[in-house]
Amino acid sequence: MTGGEKSKRPWQGEVGLIGYELISKYLKTVPSPAFTTAIYYIAGPPGMVGDLRTMLTNSGVDDDDIRAEEFTGY
Repeated sequence: MTGGEKSKRPWQGEVGLIGYELISKYLKTVPSPAFTTAIYYIAGPPGMVGDLRTMLTNSGVDDDDIRAEEFTGY
C-alpha cells in the first residue's frame, strides 16, 4: 500500500516494500518448500515487477513459477 495517508479509508494491512522479509514473515520457515514451490503472481510498475522477479529467483523460486504483468503510465 502506498499513499495510505491520503486515503479516506483506514488501512490495517502491510505497508512498505514487498521483498523477501515481508514474504517470509508469512511462512513458517524460510527457505521452505512452501516458498519455492508456490506460484507467484506479480503485477505493477516495471521496476517493481523486475525487482520482485529477481528477488524470487535469487531465493530459489523457479522462473516458470512466476507470472508477471507490467503496467506503465500511472
